[in-house]
This record gives sequence, C-alpha cells and structure tokens, in this order.
Amino acid sequence: MTLVDDFSRPGSASKKLPVPDENPNNEKRLDYHWSARDAWKCLGMMLFFEIAFILASLELEKKSAAFNAWRGTGFGYFFNSLLIQSGFVVIAAYFARTKTLPSFLKAFGLDAKPGKYAAFGIVSAVIIRTVGHLVLVYNGTHGVSMDAVYIFSQTHGLRKIFFLVPLVLIGPFFEEAANRGFVFKAFRGSYSLWTSIALLVVWTAVLHRSQYTSSLVAVFEISLITIVQCYVREKSVSLWDCILCHLAFNVSLLFVPVIL
Repeated sequence: MTLVDDFSRPGSASKKLPVPDENPNNEKRLDYHWSARDAWKCLGMMLFFEIAFILASLELEKKSAAFNAWRGTGFGYFFNSLLIQSGFVVIAAYFARTKTLPSFLKAFGLDAKPGKYAAFGIVSAVIIRTVGHLVLVYNGTHGVSMDAVYIFSQTHGLRKIFFLVPLVLIGPFFEEAANRGFVFKAFRGSYSLWTSIALLVVWTAVLHRSQYTSSLVAVFEISLITIVQCYVREKSVSLWDCILCHLAFNVSLLFVPVIL
C-alpha cells in the first residue's frame, strides 16, 4: 500500500491517502533479476540431483532384478526421463524465485507465442542434422548422436511410443525450460553473450556425456545446436522458439538411418 498527498480541499492540511499497489504481493512481474550466482547454484543442485538419482537407481538394480528389467522397458525409460527432467525444471523454478504458475510462464518466456526466430531455429536444426548425417555416411564415422534413437529403432509395436515421447516432448520442453528458460538467462545477467553460450555448451556436454564420448558427430551436432538455441533465446522473448528448434532437431533423427 502506497501513501499519496491529498490536496482536494483548498486550505486544508495535506494528508496521506492509501493507494493500492499495482502488485500487492510485491513480486517482480516484468523481469526477474537473475545473476550468474543463481545459475551456478541451480546447476550445482541439478548435478547433485542427477548423481543422487543415478546412485539410487544403481542400488535398486543391484537389489531387484525386477526393477532392472523394468528400467529397460519403454515405460521405464519414459518414467525415468520424465522424473529427472521434471526435477530439473522444479529446481530451475525454485532458483528463479517464481512462486506461481503464471509468474513461472512469464519469467521463462512460455507465455509468449512463437516468434520469427522459430523458423531460423528449425531450419538450422535440419541443416545441422543433415550435415552430421552426411559425415556419418560418407566419412564412415561411427556412432549415433542420441541413445534414445538407437533404442527406438530396436523397439517394435506400441512400446515405441514410450521411447518416442521423451524424444519429441519431454526433451524439447523440459530441457529448454531449465536450460534456456532460466540457466542461460541467469548467466546473461552477469556474463557476456559468448561466455554464457560457452557455459551452456559445457553444461550440455555434461548432460549428454554418453553421446559426447561415443561420437564426434554428436559433439559437432549437439554443440552447434546448443549455440543456435542460445542465440535464439537471446533474440526472442518467447521460449517456444527454442522449444520448436529442439523439437525439429530431435524429430529429424527419425528420418535418417541409425549408423553404428
């Protein structure tokens, strides 16, 4: 509540009248002033969460053959992907200090419609995927750029759906919400554009370490698409541009043969 002077009656002493605040909850609505400190704390908590998740899963695998078998099923893969990716988004939302769903959507750029940079991101994703595939075909380089694609290609029937959903829905939406929606923007609160992009490339390499250690093509493709996504996020107020770029990058994998 704010007080203003009342001079409505001539000759009377001024007095303070209460005026309702535009934002009674005192929540920053326009821009959340994030900094690199917020990003580093978020990344640290994400890494801790992932390590704890992996250790817990390994322990359950040792003690339960049924759990070990379940993890290899389509539903097990889907559930694990959903759990860890949603955990990352919750952690990002916590450090972003968004207290309500509308504030989360606004701060992360999810309340704005896709803009003109969505087309740039989609075209770039297809080009990067095409170049990577040509390198695999004509240079004889071994490896695939995504574990899920190989698993998807080896699965038959309705079980394919459980491997497909993380690829086309969970990955593009959840990863972009955490990484470009918050972490990149928080780094940009303190660092230059290219420093922030470089840090996101390193973080992406950590998250996709299995691909980075198995295929040089994956290093090229995933690093380059990360740069494109960060550039799109820098230019666009809508996170949907990044999500559509990520979606195009992942879906394009389904239209090229898996090469081992």
